[in-house]
This record gives sequence, structure tokens and C-alpha cells, in this order.
Amino acid sequence: MNKTETPLADAIAAYIAKARRRGHMPGHKGQAAGLLSRFGELTAWDVTEADGLDDLHAPAGAILRAEQLMAQAISVEAAHFLVNGATAGIQAAILAAAKPGETLLLPRNAHRAAWAAMTLGDIRPLWLEVAQTAAGLPLAVTPRQVEQALSAHPEVKAAFFVYPSFYGVGGDLAGCLAAARRHGVITVVDEAHGAPLPFIAADKSAARLGADLVIDSWHKSMGSLGQTAVLGCNRPGLQPERWLTLLQSSSPSYPLLASLDAARAAWQEQAAARAEHLRRVRQILADALTGAANLRLVGQGDLPAGFTYDETKALLYSAAGHSGGQIAGKLRECGVEPEFAAGGFALLLLTYADTAPKQLAAALSAADAGLLAVTPEGAPNPAALPLPQQAMTPFEAAHADCEEVPLTAAAGRVSAGLLTPYPPGIPAVGLGEVISAEMVEMLQELLNAGGKVQGVTDGNVMVIK
Repeated sequence: MNKTETPLADAIAAYIAKARRRGHMPGHKGQAAGLLSRFGELTAWDVTEADGLDDLHAPAGAILRAEQLMAQAISVEAAHFLVNGATAGIQAAILAAAKPGETLLLPRNAHRAAWAAMTLGDIRPLWLEVAQTAAGLPLAVTPRQVEQALSAHPEVKAAFFVYPSFYGVGGDLAGCLAAARRHGVITVVDEAHGAPLPFIAADKSAARLGADLVIDSWHKSMGSLGQTAVLGCNRPGLQPERWLTLLQSSSPSYPLLASLDAARAAWQEQAAARAEHLRRVRQILADALTGAANLRLVGQGDLPAGFTYDETKALLYSAAGHSGGQIAGKLRECGVEPEFAAGGFALLLLTYADTAPKQLAAALSAADAGLLAVTPEGAPNPAALPLPQQAMTPFEAAHADCEEVPLTAAAGRVSAGLLTPYPPGIPAVGLGEVISAEMVEMLQELLNAGGKVQGVTDGNVMVIK
């Protein structure tokens, strides 16, 4: 296969060149008028399943070829393009791995998409706690945790892992996968935040380590358009594509699909140069903060033995104890918008597109200086609380009658939805779980501090009647 081949992008370009009168969707018919004039050529590329452009839900031409090239690039047997984000990939993978009534083993820092899959498929969760450092940085589940859980719960049919986390922390995924294999458990890895791994550290990628299903979020760091991701499958009998046809839009965006095709070709062509660029950017930032009064970069030395840090991320914390929100505020004043700020951390994603690292480093130094005038304040950390009690399954909770009550009166009630501090977007309380008094207090404190909790509207939450 020609690594630089872009079959889908080429097919769309060829279709545009035919200059046919479009009697098909979308309604703008390729005309960049009005507001769409700001999108330039993208409007012309916004096509549908026209002649020669294949069908995402039954690929046999250009899309199939593009997915085959992707599979080769990320070392999986089959790759499936996602236009509903990694969310759709996580849902399809879990629904392919576990049947109704079966049990899924997963860490508490799983993406909310895992909750959606369990709710849709009537799958029972078995949660693993995720330890934190003294500074409140979530780590990862360990092979020992996985082995103990699977030995105690032979009913588990599938296991879900997060690698690396939103914060950039990775655990011993190889050991966790090995434990799952010993127990005959299907493995799903949310590698959404580690999409560069197959190109810059292939031996550490989930697919190479033996995961059955892997989800990579390409729009996060690989250069494709928003909402694009890839689901890789190393166990074809699972057929996650059957679920994707139910979960993904029946009108997929061709610019999104073409951007995956083009981004893959660019990475295959430039992987070594991009890996070196990422290393250099990280080093420039580290050098700039050497001797800084407050700001520090999380690195390998901040983690216990057995955990790794993804240095394509710049996770910042304050030695003086400033909150992530305070750090983010100073970053914005200095012209930098972080990916997120939560607890005591603020995160910057580093990609090949960071073409002015010295200017970024100067902004970090300026933000550090600005923090000298800011009194440190702590930040609530709901993830530090014990796991909530599960009163009913997510499926049962989704189908039970519910009512709205003030958050302040919700202690002891069973949640009818997800209560999700955002960022980082990891549910603190899920469907069917009991809302503890301690959780109410923590979430209220977070809201009072200006934070956001998805699932809390005008101070109210939905609970089971």
C-alpha cells in the first residue's frame, strides 16, 4: 500500500472536478454563499454518498480503501472511521464486547460514553477505584487490581481500560491485558488521548500490546477535524461495525471522513519528524519553567513506580498550591487557552501544530510571574470521595420514573442521570448510584467556586422517584 495515498480525499476532489449539477444533499449544493463563504472550499467538499464516494455504513470503495490504510498505519486488523467522535467508538466497542445482563470491568475514570453503552446494552458495571497522588493526580488501575477483580468475579465478560488518561497518565496496560487474557475476557482500550502512540511509540500502543478493541480520538491531537476518531479491531469476530451502523449518523460528513484520510497519510509520511518536534517542544517548555516560582510540569518523576507519563501533554501545577482554575486564568491573561483546568492542574495539549514553542514558553513564564500576586486557593476534588453505592443498574435507572429535586436535598437519593464535573468530564455519580451527603457537599462547593457540573440545572438534579 502507498502510505501517502489518500483514496477518499482524492475521490472527493475528482467528484468536485466533474462539476456536475448537484441534485443531492446538502442543501447548499457546494455554494459558499452567506455565512458559508467563510468556509471557502470546504463547502464544495461537503458532499454525500454520490457516485464514486462510497458509503460509510457499507464501505466498498474509497472509504474502505482509506480504512484499510488506517488499519495498516495503526497496526490493527480492521479500522473503522468515526464521525460521532470517540464516543461512538467506545459505545460500539463495549456493546460488541458484552451482552445484556453481562458484567463489564472498568476504572472509575472511564469516559461518560461507557455509561451510555452500559445503559443502552443493559450491561452491569464492576468498578475499579483509581488511586491518586498526594497532589490529587489520578493514576491508573493496576494489573493486580484487574487480577483480583477477575478472580473474584468470574461473571465479568469484558474489561475496559483508559490509556493514557485525560491527564496523560498511563499504567501497566500490558499487565492489565495479560490478566484479562488469562481469564478469557474481551478487552477494550480507550486510547482517545494517546492517538499519536502508534506513530511515535508503536511498542507502547494499545493495539501492539494486544488489546482486542482500541479507540483513538484523532481530532484531539492528530490534525483531523473535530468529531473524528478511529475504532480499531484486532478480533474481527466481535464485529463492532454492526453497532456503528446503529450509533453513527446516517448522513456522515465527508469533510470529516476526508480529514481522517489526509491526517493518516501525513502522519505516516512525517512520523519521525513530528515525534522529534514534540520532544523539542516539551523540552523548551521544561527549560522555560526551570527555576520558576510557581509553575511546574508534571513528568515521570511525579509518578510512583509502575506508571508512565505521556509527554505530548503539558500538565501544569503550582508548587504554591494554586488551583487549576487560577493557573488557567493567568494563562488566558497571557494569551494561552488551556485544554482544561480541574483540581490543582491545567493541561495544554502539545501537537505537531505547536509551531511557536518559544512564544508559548514565554507565555508560561509570564503566567508563572503573574501567579506571584495571586493567593493560592484549593479546589474541590469529587474523585477523591469513595465510590458511590450502586442501587440499580444504569439500564434500570434509565427506565425508572424520576423527578427533579434541589441538589441540596438529594443526599440519599438515587441518581437518574450523570453528575459530571466538567472539566474533566468524568462522572462523579452515575445512573442508579446513591448520591451521598459528602458528594452533595463537594459538588455544591464546586459550583459555588464557579465550576460546572453537567446534570445540575438551576441547582436541581434528576433522581429516581
